[in-house]
Amino acid sequence: MEEVDHLAHERSKAQFDVDAMKVVWAGSKHALDVSDRMARLVASDPVFRKDDRTMLGRKELFKNTLRKAAHAWKRVHELRLTEEEASMLRLFLDEPSYVDLHWGMFVPAIKGQGTDEQQKKWLPLAYKMQIIGCYAQTELGHGSNVQGLETTATFDPKTDEFIIHSPTLTSSKWVAWWFGKNFYTCSCLCSFDHGWKGPWHKWFHSPVTKFG
Repeated sequence: MEEVDHLAHERSKAQFDVDAMKVVWAGSKHALDVSDRMARLVASDPVFRKDDRTMLGRKELFKNTLRKAAHAWKRVHELRLTEEEASMLRLFLDEPSYVDLHWGMFVPAIKGQGTDEQQKKWLPLAYKMQIIGCYAQTELGHGSNVQGLETTATFDPKTDEFIIHSPTLTSSKWVAWWFGKNFYTCSCLCSFDHGWKGPWHKWFHSPVTKFG
């Protein structure tokens, strides 16, 4: 069936410069160029097709999402895309997956909360996706209400380690959709009792599975 652009007539009556409006909408000419190139890249790649998405079952959708995420990562490397371009490519991919939390929340948590030493160790691995991380803030009984979080981190001087503990059902860290199946490590937000003015909330970088 031939496609019909039902808005073409209305667009033709615009009283402003459409190309100039595109720049304003994107924020800059550079941002528009990046957006346009990544949109064309996604639209021209058959692996990124979306027309069959509504016909897929849950398992098929899960596998399809993983395949697209892996292919997107492959294209990022093959084309040597910048971080800005890669982010825009994932946006146009329009397929929620584990990479959204990895790039959108896990990596920024390390950059914003990690020490220089921690960033030096973990960011190169995260950028190469040699580790895949999530962001464990939401709890079953509290949503993302930080003040209500029950998961605790208690320092054990005998082992020189922190013990992260979710003592109740409502304190269970809750990962939406299938994201929890794909992670090796996470940034976990806990109530941290430092012993003199009640609990603080601190981020802890915690492995979920063994590396290697």
